[in-house]
Amino acid sequence: MNNKIVEAREYVIKAREALLRGDPESARRLGEQAALLAPDMEDAWLVLAASDPNPQDALAYARKALELKPESTRARKGVEWASGRLEQAQASKASLATAGSSLNEAAAGLDEKHAYQTAIPFPEPKSKGINWLYPALLIGAGCLLVGLIALFALTRPALASIVSSVSAPAPTPTEENLWAPVEISKPAITPIDASAFTPALADTPTAVPTNVRPRSTPTDVPTSAPTEIPTEVIIASQTPEVTETPGTLAMEIIPDTPTREYVPPTSSGPVVAGSGNGVRWIDVDLTNQRVYAYEGDTIVNSFIVSTGTSRTPTVTGKFKVYIRLRSGNMRGPGYFLPDVPYIMYFHGNYGLHGTYWHNNFGTPMSHGCVNLSIDDAAWLYNWSYMGTVVNVHY
Repeated sequence: MNNKIVEAREYVIKAREALLRGDPESARRLGEQAALLAPDMEDAWLVLAASDPNPQDALAYARKALELKPESTRARKGVEWASGRLEQAQASKASLATAGSSLNEAAAGLDEKHAYQTAIPFPEPKSKGINWLYPALLIGAGCLLVGLIALFALTRPALASIVSSVSAPAPTPTEENLWAPVEISKPAITPIDASAFTPALADTPTAVPTNVRPRSTPTDVPTSAPTEIPTEVIIASQTPEVTETPGTLAMEIIPDTPTREYVPPTSSGPVVAGSGNGVRWIDVDLTNQRVYAYEGDTIVNSFIVSTGTSRTPTVTGKFKVYIRLRSGNMRGPGYFLPDVPYIMYFHGNYGLHGTYWHNNFGTPMSHGCVNLSIDDAAWLYNWSYMGTVVNVHY
């Protein structure tokens, strides 16, 4: 028996166990592995139909199982179950749309009613007489509480002293006199002899020390003052002259340097040629290394891609997308690529998918698959569906 078939059956058994324990995500991944190993195995496609969250893809998987084995009762029941699930999903969408329109109509009706009510004035309610019962009860309770507090304060000496000190009028403050008149005897003024300020005469017998030169009389003073002034005094008294030349502030206006005109960057994204209304299909042009997304006969998007090299060329022909993986591992002779995003297999191991290991699009680079950038692959993955036709040619 083929080893791939044995391994695929093991994946199917594990996927059924995952469905029984309520883990459809794990069951879907195991079913994808089984379908890749054995595309002709009915059970692999039935597992995918039971675990895929998209009702449309689940129906496509069930139809694939019935196509492989038309006499299978399980495949027929799987198609009926997936069809009912798709119809239920479409009905729920329709009911939600109907409910939304009903809510909008109800909101419009409420707005009209509100406008009508605001347009017609309602009579104001007559004010009732003031009820004095509650204020009277509150005032009585307050008076009783004040009386109890006063009685309690008078029966306690400490509180009574506090109350008396609070109630007693405060004494008027008087200014304290900090001075008193005192008689102080003034000292007698002794006149000063004016002779004390008169210079001593020459004939006054005074003892002159031998080591001190006697003071000269006014006649010793020279008749003319010295005309020469010490150089140090002149330099100190003169104001230094300013020898620095004041600076000049100059301002020069330089004309602007002309630059090249601004050129807006061109968009590097895919060019949307239009929006068609026909069946969606994918065209792979190996000669020009491009992929075109068609709706009917209208191109709605196009991408630069990298297809297989001359040693590992891309298969040509008209195929259909038979399995879609949000991400998965790819392995082959001499390579292993984990978590490849947005895979759309259309023939065996040939598929369209995102590429993170090179950016050399426009040149054949792959082992046979069609390499797209991750953003372009995401757009094509969300735009396509199970069974989309893929036409590969030169």
